[in-house]
Amino acid sequence: MHVLIVDDSALYRKILSESAGSLPDVTTAAVSNGELALARLATEKFDLVLLDVFMPDTNGPEVLQLIKRKFPSLPVVMVSGATGRDADITLNALSNGAMDFIAKPTGSSFESGLTTLRGEIRRIIDTVRIRATVRSHVGSATQPSSAPAAPRPVKRMNPPPFIDLLVIGVSTGGPKALAELLPVLSAELPVPVLIVQHMPPVFTLSLAAQLDKSCKLAVKEAPSRHALVAGEVLIAPGGMHLEVVRTPDGRLETRHTDGPAVHSCKPSVDVLFQSAARCGLRGVVAVVLTGMGGDGADGVASLKAAFPAWCIAQNAETCAVYGMPQAVASRGLDDESLPLGEIGPRLNRIFRVSP
Repeated sequence: MHVLIVDDSALYRKILSESAGSLPDVTTAAVSNGELALARLATEKFDLVLLDVFMPDTNGPEVLQLIKRKFPSLPVVMVSGATGRDADITLNALSNGAMDFIAKPTGSSFESGLTTLRGEIRRIIDTVRIRATVRSHVGSATQPSSAPAAPRPVKRMNPPPFIDLLVIGVSTGGPKALAELLPVLSAELPVPVLIVQHMPPVFTLSLAAQLDKSCKLAVKEAPSRHALVAGEVLIAPGGMHLEVVRTPDGRLETRHTDGPAVHSCKPSVDVLFQSAARCGLRGVVAVVLTGMGGDGADGVASLKAAFPAWCIAQNAETCAVYGMPQAVASRGLDDESLPLGEIGPRLNRIFRVSP
């Protein structure tokens, strides 16, 4: 794995180079601006670009466009600060071809921040390797499931007749997938929608604001102790788990919980799905979209064990990373495997609403 680092800060070039270069079988090169990056890419083969969002002369999103124009299959990951402005620009970059992003270290402990950064770079490099494997042989086993072998459940023939909730889990490639899926959902959707997108704080707030502009439904970052409302889309806040609970008077309500990460993720899809399984619902539809790892599969199993549940998994061909949907499918928990572009119309049909 050969990684090109593009950052105008000499300090961050050093930090990113050392963090990536400390991983097995990873070599790095670093340049200070977009012009030098394009020159280097023209003469040397790289497997990944780590690209700073803010740079003088030509900024990160502009360099991204130039890279994707000349090297469309090369994965580019944005390296972003954690301010609201950085988050907005980074999410736009994800919609314009960036594969993912890494947040620069924040907080009082620089060492702790570096440890987190190294973990994020490892995750990105693992993701790029898995993408390469899937693209060379779609449908092959790109990663083993962490779940023990179990009898495959008997699948339902049709979605349950009464559905109280739509839950969605997504990770790598999620902002772009959600930007395609959610605007298709009907304004008449008769249930609340809860989403876990693996993201750090600040970014989920920007994601919700951007999606709200393009959707017929109201989209916002989920508050805690918020009563669920049909036709409202709530996105789990970064850095906190989102749960749904049934109150003593029978209402469904959100809760933020600060428990440990699950599958190294916080928020976690499993935490949300498993909380819904404890609510005594008449039925639920779960959608598992693109993402690395197995977060969501245990949660789908819990939903199906608790009450009628219908699961749609995104298919391998349209995933940025076929990890989370594959973990569901490998356990026989998916009722349908669909291309991303077909999931929104299918949900409208399930809920019997016009587009």
